[in-house]
Amino acid sequence: VANGTELRIFRGATAPIRCVVFSPDGYTFATSGNDRINRVWHVCTGSCLKEFRGTSVAEDHTFGARSLAYSPDGTVIACGCYRNHDDVRTHKVGILDVSTGECVRSIDIAEEFVSHLAFRPPLPRDSIPSS
Repeated sequence: VANGTELRIFRGATAPIRCVVFSPDGYTFATSGNDRINRVWHVCTGSCLKEFRGTSVAEDHTFGARSLAYSPDGTVIACGCYRNHDDVRTHKVGILDVSTGECVRSIDIAEEFVSHLAFRPPLPRDSIPSS
């Protein structure tokens, strides 16, 4: 990086990439782009490990992701998704299981698209108030 040398080319996306997020362990990263396919890549080998087609939100391939976030344990990815169809704008957050690609939860968003996502890190056990 210091001398500007290209280290690796990641091939497989068929359209421009819109979002990139690294997994908590740093060995993989996820992308989503204008081809509306979520992909998980191996950092060291450059290989595409998984493609989640039509799973961005509730098996609906017409949604594109504007933002991605890995959960702290790396088991799920949140996708901030949008769709413009017949002048109707729809916005959702989808939660994808990384191992299966299944959308395990879909949340409708009433207003504008979700431009950023983040998971709250786990709280230390001693800071959780007892009831």
